[in-house]
Amino acid sequence: MKKGKLILIFTVVGIAMVCAALAAAQTNPSSTGSYTKCTYTPPSNSGYAAASVWYPCSGAGPFAATTLTGGFTNTYSDMAWIANHLVTHGYIVFAMTPNNIYGYNSSWRTAHKAGISMLKSENTRTGTYLRPNPIKGKVNTSRLQIMGFSKGGGGALLASADLGSGVQTTQALAPYMDFSYNLGSTKAKTICYTGRSDIIASDSAVVRMYNSLPTSIDRTLGYFNGFAHTDWMTGTSYNTYNNRAKKYITAFMKYHLEGNSAYETYLYGAEHNADMSAGWFYGYAHNARF
Repeated sequence: MKKGKLILIFTVVGIAMVCAALAAAQTNPSSTGSYTKCTYTPPSNSGYAAASVWYPCSGAGPFAATTLTGGFTNTYSDMAWIANHLVTHGYIVFAMTPNNIYGYNSSWRTAHKAGISMLKSENTRTGTYLRPNPIKGKVNTSRLQIMGFSKGGGGALLASADLGSGVQTTQALAPYMDFSYNLGSTKAKTICYTGRSDIIASDSAVVRMYNSLPTSIDRTLGYFNGFAHTDWMTGTSYNTYNNRAKKYITAFMKYHLEGNSAYETYLYGAEHNADMSAGWFYGYAHNARF
């Protein structure tokens, strides 16, 4: 009898622990996470004009990491709204301003590749008093992402194709391409976002980018209702659209970059279906031509 009670107690405790773990794992990705934000200025690099690193203030890591750029005329601070959010979910964000903010996609492509290189080198660099390195040993170099907006989104797709299996995921936020492109070498799991109200990075152009990705990779198209081009920028960081973007950007990283299956529901399951029913999307495609 005592043995039976003991087994029951352990069973109840075990169920409670599992439920608590699942609840923690399924924190709404649009909500602020549990980590506190810290930032530092990394060493200079010829691949970008300026950079800042957002990282969790506590925790040994290693943490998955992403590059981040804005678009035409943007500096890295224009994308602080998503960097500030992602760091609270346990990510390192290497945000950059390209060498020529008025240039072609190549400037952003170069910046992203430099950012990936710097994430790897910062993971081993010994910091000094004059040049501290708080992320030494904290970067999970097997879980790296490239992410950018507008021309930075186009540059992210191009850099990802260049790096192949050197990056694991790519997120292109309303990507814009100056010229013809070839994404055939892409290996990373990739999502392209577009909006019905975007008159700069047109929805049809972004759909073509998505359809041009190799069919051998895991690819997703998030085609939002609404979402003007400027809704991806910091001036509108508290609007409805940015909260929707936070949800999908974070869930994509949790599921595809970290392999946390609890977040699949936000991308392809019941939670996503609820967003579809609520009219968030004009269309959504996963591993299928749109």
